[in-house]
Amino acid sequence: MKDSIYQLASKCKSISDDGMGIDKVLIPYRNLMFTDYTVKGAVDEYLSAIDELWKALIDKYPVIGYELRLHKDNYRDDKIVHYTAIKTIVDCVLALEKEHHAKRIFISHSSKDTVVMKKFSDFILQLGIGLKPEDIFCTSIEDMGIKNGEDIRYHIMKNVQSADFSFLMISKNYKQSEICLNEMGAVWAANNRVRYYILPDVDFKEIGWLCDAYKADKLGDPIALDKLQEELTDFYGLSPKGVTWSRHRQDFVDYLGCGSGNNIGAKFASIEVCESIIDELT
Repeated sequence: MKDSIYQLASKCKSISDDGMGIDKVLIPYRNLMFTDYTVKGAVDEYLSAIDELWKALIDKYPVIGYELRLHKDNYRDDKIVHYTAIKTIVDCVLALEKEHHAKRIFISHSSKDTVVMKKFSDFILQLGIGLKPEDIFCTSIEDMGIKNGEDIRYHIMKNVQSADFSFLMISKNYKQSEICLNEMGAVWAANNRVRYYILPDVDFKEIGWLCDAYKADKLGDPIALDKLQEELTDFYGLSPKGVTWSRHRQDFVDYLGCGSGNNIGAKFASIEVCESIIDELT
């Protein structure tokens, strides 16, 4: 799939934010010390990414593309001036393209599973991968859902249709919710990179007609989470977080497996442990 202008600009900004900086250099001259500045870090990678962005801009934004190419070609002559100009142009491109190419993750889930959805959003999507709260639509989380006074049905449909990815979080609560099943139908109709995840209180044998078991992953499976991280990082041009990702992924997996010792913890333990606890309680 060909990268969009927004994705290419995001990649440039990510390289600049995470892999570059400005150093102050002191230059002695006779009895005086002069101060100069230079750009450090992943300069060659950044200029290569800028070149890709320029090629994507020339048809839609020819003037902006011309200015970007001009500063890129003259970067070596005055690094600070041209680097600053390039960063400003990239920010402008992101602002122009954001309305149509903003990151959007739609999470279809039961409101009774809010706790685990918050953990998934915090550990996996935000801390682990680097998405922002405004990139995620999750109705049960206050800063990611429907604002007071908005039409619920219209808002959900709008976000389903505009999403880059839709995650269906299948649990026993999900299967019993008419609202969730309606959301699932809307997601199927939109067909925008649907991903199925099975929460620990449901087994593959129990999901029935809700989805193809061969296309579903267990939410607590580290391999499935690594696959998701790789896909979103590549799609949005984000910088992989390496050790940071591994730590937050493990925190989430541990949470699903251990919980807190109360009903929530038991509910989201491994399927085998969960079933044994339920048997004892009943």
